[in-house]
Amino acid sequence: MKFAEHLAAHITPEWRKQYISYEEMKEMLYAAIEQVPAPDQVDPDSLSRYYAKFDEKFFSFCDKELAKINTFYSGFEQHL
Repeated sequence: MKFAEHLAAHITPEWRKQYISYEEMKEMLYAAIEQVPAPDQVDPDSLSRYYAKFDEKFFSFCDKELAKINTFYSGFEQHL
């Protein structure tokens, strides 16, 4: 079973918005791979900038996802 299927099968419906946006993250990665400039068509600095820009965007998204989950968990934990 793939992770996305496992996650979907075990999700608590009323908490759906609090789960990690796994599919969106996966789409970001696939899009980055499809759009990467061919190494033989650009200079190494351009390729490095492309990856650095993607890393910044992707890890910013990851930070937001982590904050979302931590905020939910902290609020949930206080009710216990």
